[in-house]
Amino acid sequence: MALNDIIFQKQNGGIGRTSASEDPISGLMVNGLSIVSYINKFDTFGNLRIAKISFYEQLAQTYGFAPKATPATDADYLINAIDYHVREFFRMSPTGTLYLVIKDNLADIIGDDIKALQNYCEGLIRQVGILASTNANLASFQTAATALEAEHKPLSIVFTTKGSQTGLATYTTGNTHIVAGRSNVSMLIGCDLDPALLARLGTSGYYGCIGTCLGAISAASVNESIAWVQKFPLSLTMPGFITGDIVKEVSTGDLNLINDNRYIFVRTHVGDANNYFNDSFTFDVATSDYSFIENVRTMDKATRGIRANLLPQLNAPLYVESATGQLRASTVAYLETLAGRALEDMERAGELSGYRVEIDPAQNVLATGELEIQIKNVPVGVMRKVLVKIGYTTKLN
Repeated sequence: MALNDIIFQKQNGGIGRTSASEDPISGLMVNGLSIVSYINKFDTFGNLRIAKISFYEQLAQTYGFAPKATPATDADYLINAIDYHVREFFRMSPTGTLYLVIKDNLADIIGDDIKALQNYCEGLIRQVGILASTNANLASFQTAATALEAEHKPLSIVFTTKGSQTGLATYTTGNTHIVAGRSNVSMLIGCDLDPALLARLGTSGYYGCIGTCLGAISAASVNESIAWVQKFPLSLTMPGFITGDIVKEVSTGDLNLINDNRYIFVRTHVGDANNYFNDSFTFDVATSDYSFIENVRTMDKATRGIRANLLPQLNAPLYVESATGQLRASTVAYLETLAGRALEDMERAGELSGYRVEIDPAQNVLATGELEIQIKNVPVGVMRKVLVKIGYTTKLN
C-alpha cells in the first residue's frame, strides 16, 4: 500500500478551449461489434454509436471508455487501439474536435456510414479517418464524398486497413486504386511498430497510425501539407508499414515505388532523428488540381465560405439597367465583394495566394433567373523538392 498522501489528479477540458475555426473537426470510424457492450453513453444513430470528444481524457471521464491494462481478447486489443488513436489525434491536434464512431454490426464501414455521420454532425466534419478491414469499400467512400459535396457538406477521407497478413509487394506494384476524380480519398499504410505498443494493441496494431494522421490534418491549415517537416514531426518510436516492415529496413527503391503509388506512410530524413509523413496524396491522378489533401481542403473551405456569404441573397432581387437590361454596376460590385469576402479572409490567413471574382453584367438574368459568377483562386504552393546547384568557381563576379 502506498504511503498516505494528498493526491492530485489533473483534469482537462474544463476551460472549454476550442479552435478558432471548424477546420479541425474530424471523425474516426471503426467497426466495433465486439466492443459494443463496453460502450457507455455514446449516442445511437442507426447502427452507429457516436461520441463527441474535445480532449483525450474525456474518452474515459465522460464515456467510460478506458484501455485494458492486460488485454486478453480481440475486443480488449481493439479497445486499446481505439484509445491509442484517439490519444494520438489529440497529441497532434490539441484543440481539435473528434467524433468517435463505432459501428455495431458485422459489416465494415461503407460510404453510407460516412454520409450518416456527416448528417448527424450537420455537415461540420472536415476530415474523417476509417479503420477498415479491407479496401473493398474504397469506391463507396468516394461516392459518399461526391454526394456530400453536392449537399454542401464536403470532407476528406483517409482510411487504413489491418495489413499484418499482406506483404510489402502489395504496395510497391501498380496501384489500381488511382482513378481520375478520386480526390477525396487517401490511404495510410504507415504505423508505429514499437513492440511495447504492439503488445497493447495485438494485431490491431497493424492498422495505420490513423489517429496521428487525422490529428495532423486537423492541426494543419487547409493549405498545409501534413509532410511539412518543421510543423509536423510525428515522434513515432519505430516507424513502419502495416505489413510489419520497418521503414529503415525497406530499400530506397521500394520506398520510391510506394510513394509513386500515392500511399501515405511514415519516413525519416537523413540527419534528423524524428519521423514524418512522406506526403499528402489523394487517390486522384497526379495531374489533377486535387491530387493532394491540402488542395481539396482549401477548395472545400473556399466553397463553404462563399456559399455561406451568398446564401442570404438567394432569391433576392437582381437590378438591371432599364436601357440595356444589363446588371447594374452597383449590383455587380456588391455581389463580387460578397462572394470574395471568404476568399479575402483566406488570403489574409495565408491559405490562398490570391483570388479574383468576376460577374459579367451582360448575362441575361431576366430571362434565366441565373447568375453566373467566375472565381479564380491562386493556391499556396508546397515545396516538395529542392534543387540546389553547388560547385566551385574562380571568382564570384
